[in-house]
Amino acid sequence: MTPAALRKLGALMAARKARDLARLERLVAEDRALAAELAALASAAAADVASGEALPPDRQAVRLAWIDQRAAMLARRRGILAAEIAGARAAAIQSLGRERALDRLAEIAGRAEGTRHAAREEREAPPADGACGVA
Repeated sequence: MTPAALRKLGALMAARKARDLARLERLVAEDRALAAELAALASAAAADVASGEALPPDRQAVRLAWIDQRAAMLARRRGILAAEIAGARAAAIQSLGRERALDRLAEIAGRAEGTRHAAREEREAPPADGACGVA
């Protein structure tokens, strides 16, 4: 492949890397938000007691049941998200590696092209004075 073709392919690889990294960041941000909500739910019962508000026992039971249900739902989502994050991390690492390898190939191809160009110029250059071999 020519260096120009490798650069074009490199632009595609850079776009894929950016897409994969953005997906990974989005998933990690979602996981952080879920973790924060789980922490808030875990401290909700203690916050209710600390507020001094006395809820009727039936309402308090409903609230605690809702907290437990919501926490279980968030924990399940985080479990699913962990697998998605692992896959996205692997894809991002692969994209980064591909981009670096392609950059390296483009660099090598560029140097080889430069060497070929210099060799061609040297072959096609007119001979130096007195080096014709004509007497």
